[in-house]
Amino acid sequence: MNERQHQGMSDRGLAGHRCFWGSLLISPVVSLILVGCGNQSAIVGDNGNGIGRNAEQYADGGGVPAQSGERDKGDKGDGGPASSQGGQSDPSKDSTRGSTDERGSADDAGAAGDSTTDEGRDSDPKGPDGDGELPTFSCEAVSSQQFDETSMAAYRVSKDVAAQVDAALALMSPAQKAGQMLGVDGTQKNYRDIHRSIDVAVPGLGVVRGFRYRDGSRGVNLDAGQDNRPDDGNNFATVFPTTSLRAASWDVDLERRVGAAIGDETAASKNNVLLAPSMNLVRHPYWGGIQESYGEDAYHVGRMATALAVGIQQYTLACARQFLANNIERNRSRLNATMTEQTLREVYGRHFEMVVQDGGVACVMAAYNLVNGVKVTQNEHLLRDVLKAPIEQNGFGFGGFVLTDWWAMPGDQDVLDDTTAQAMTIEAVAAGTDIELPWTLHYDEGTLANADQAFVEEAARRILTQKFRFNTALDTDPWSKQAPTATLTDGSITAHAGHQALAEEAVLESAVLLVNGMDDAPVLPLSNVANVAVVGLDREFHLASSSVPKSCSLMSPSDNPRSCVFHFATDPALGDRGMGMVNGDPARTVGPYQGIKEVAGQDVSVTSGNSPSAAADADAVVVVVGYTPGDESEEWVVADGGDRSTLDLPAGQNELISSVLDLGKPTVIIIESGSIVNLPWLSHPNTKQATIWAGYPGERGGVALGKLIFGVANFSGKMPMAWPTEYELPPFAETQTVTNMDYFFGYREFDRRKYIDGSEVALVFPFGHGSSYSTFEYANLQVPCESVTKGAVFNVSIDISNVSSVDGDEVAMLFVRPPPKPASVTGERPWKELKSFARVPVPAGQTVTAQLPVRVRDLRRWEGGSDGRWVVDSGEYIIMVGKNAEDAETGNVASLMVVGD
Repeated sequence: MNERQHQGMSDRGLAGHRCFWGSLLISPVVSLILVGCGNQSAIVGDNGNGIGRNAEQYADGGGVPAQSGERDKGDKGDGGPASSQGGQSDPSKDSTRGSTDERGSADDAGAAGDSTTDEGRDSDPKGPDGDGELPTFSCEAVSSQQFDETSMAAYRVSKDVAAQVDAALALMSPAQKAGQMLGVDGTQKNYRDIHRSIDVAVPGLGVVRGFRYRDGSRGVNLDAGQDNRPDDGNNFATVFPTTSLRAASWDVDLERRVGAAIGDETAASKNNVLLAPSMNLVRHPYWGGIQESYGEDAYHVGRMATALAVGIQQYTLACARQFLANNIERNRSRLNATMTEQTLREVYGRHFEMVVQDGGVACVMAAYNLVNGVKVTQNEHLLRDVLKAPIEQNGFGFGGFVLTDWWAMPGDQDVLDDTTAQAMTIEAVAAGTDIELPWTLHYDEGTLANADQAFVEEAARRILTQKFRFNTALDTDPWSKQAPTATLTDGSITAHAGHQALAEEAVLESAVLLVNGMDDAPVLPLSNVANVAVVGLDREFHLASSSVPKSCSLMSPSDNPRSCVFHFATDPALGDRGMGMVNGDPARTVGPYQGIKEVAGQDVSVTSGNSPSAAADADAVVVVVGYTPGDESEEWVVADGGDRSTLDLPAGQNELISSVLDLGKPTVIIIESGSIVNLPWLSHPNTKQATIWAGYPGERGGVALGKLIFGVANFSGKMPMAWPTEYELPPFAETQTVTNMDYFFGYREFDRRKYIDGSEVALVFPFGHGSSYSTFEYANLQVPCESVTKGAVFNVSIDISNVSSVDGDEVAMLFVRPPPKPASVTGERPWKELKSFARVPVPAGQTVTAQLPVRVRDLRRWEGGSDGRWVVDSGEYIIMVGKNAEDAETGNVASLMVVGD
């Protein structure tokens, strides 16, 4: 930023808005906290659920989880911003909080705002002067960095759970403690029995249940074998949209409810660990696993993944995956991801820090790859210094356990000899890997007996703590903290109307309208049409492993059980067939043709076909394109390694679109993909075209897309990634085994090129792009502070007006630009970064004020190497709010001073 730009933005700042706080006692259990900034003030009510009672959970503004046996610092405040997340409310949202298990432990994981207290807990922390509680929002110190009680939850272990763990460990032999760290015997290499840890009988206690694990970021994978549930040949569960699509909703409350639904079905299927959220950053759109993650921005990923974890943990354990920098599929177990310590901490680690500190996640999965030359499973710096170390030692303060990804230890599924197995065990246990899965390749009673027993004891304690925390420690216990609402019929989840409705809601909020004709001649919503044709190619695909979708059994011309024909016009797009696959019941999954036909009604004829000729007599055409389950996936599923090598759609699809556009009819193009693709048709002479990115929309995708196309519902999704031309992309993989993970990628890299280097950048769409049937205007940006301290959380607001005649939801995005880099700093500084967002419903013709909380802690930078420290730069920060990353650069800009280090 040059001096003139910096001064111009400073002039737009709000002067004279210094915050104050105080409290007014109304009754012994109800008080009002007064927060004022200049001529603004807010009243935040304390309803007795413990507003502002974990002030000491954060050191230097960070989240310090209370460890087993430590004094719990109290409950998290309930004061999130009063902005709606849209959609229906969750009827179980409040009734499930603070549930007490059979042993009387009052665990509150995933239950933000719970009012349970323990003996010895500091239930009345004071402000800095010891004369009152801290407010939820302030320009100075706040009670908690967790500003949203619904979708954030601190990690705490109740006194009862800690006592149960102590008692269990006292009864266990060293071998029984080591048993907590083991998978199953892999001698026979039974791939249908790789999703559990062993049960361990302990005299005087009972049988300590081993975990049963399920993949499930878009629904429960019941296709994988399971020892305690019958295999009915179907293994159906609710299929939600893939994560990369749900990310486009920007709705943390919706994501929490999706997490709760999947956690519900996990418990109903007799499992107690869900291997989700999957939350690696989208460094490059070629990545084959992209559909399982949320996008390219660490703050956005952290907020969404935290919400999913909080929802899951209303029922059972969530396990964040894969830690860390797992974003290339080919050769993933041998890939060395190199990066600076600043990049590791600020970029590839930040969202994991958030799900630990803001989500109380119970488990973290160690990735396959190496980081800076050391396998993650053996990487003491990553697992102990970064993940498990206390906040005051610059760690995340993670209190749960670490498990390996499947066969992620050195050697994959093979171990050279007993000596190697012993050496790898000693190294991994010391590094902080608590459980090896799925087989006893390295970890067994013998090798663990020769490891440092202090580390074995620590691992057993971490594992048992989560078992007791979630009420699933013994084989006589339930499978979850609360009874599931879902049920099993044979080996499948029974059709659940609430979960199906939620799956549809997720598509309605997430599908992204990229373009919609010309400004004065929109194509959508479709109206005054008598005939609509839905067309798409039929493409045969082959899987190297795994199984094809259940719908393929009705239409595959091949006898190969790993081959299938995907009919884009009619088949539901459920995503890939990697570990996150979910079997959708063909009787209740709805593809594009069926869904559009259902919504169109009897007055509109809807037909389907696989060629342009099928659209010859139509008034409007819907063309469905994208990828099959055999095009992008995990390394072991697709023969060429799972990653893409181009943004081009597979052969024939661009030609189909062009041929249909040649007909001169209004044309709607639906893209089913994990991420971005090339869009050559945007330059076609037929401008009567609309393009929708639908991701992989799951079992209710067809109906949801039909509602959006006909205007029964309004588009509101916004891209969680920038959409550049392919020419602008950096190299995907530098060599087969080494790739440097840069500090800059995605919109941050394009900003760097454009605003710092002054280079031209060819973006098709900016980060956060998405159109709507509504028209929104932003005004009256309010930053309530002239200056803030390191421990502040301040609430920015902006007025959003819907100047159209159509009700709609809008997603506002707040970016922060730091001051110029201090001369003494050696690290990088971005042009701007996302630091808050809010989704708000805005009725036609009305104005709504969106609240966008900002944590000063999220402005930290890492200075130095592995022995460095976090710093907050002092100086003037620019606050920018807009519809997307480019829109935020214009108009709604303010500034404030940060008093940092």
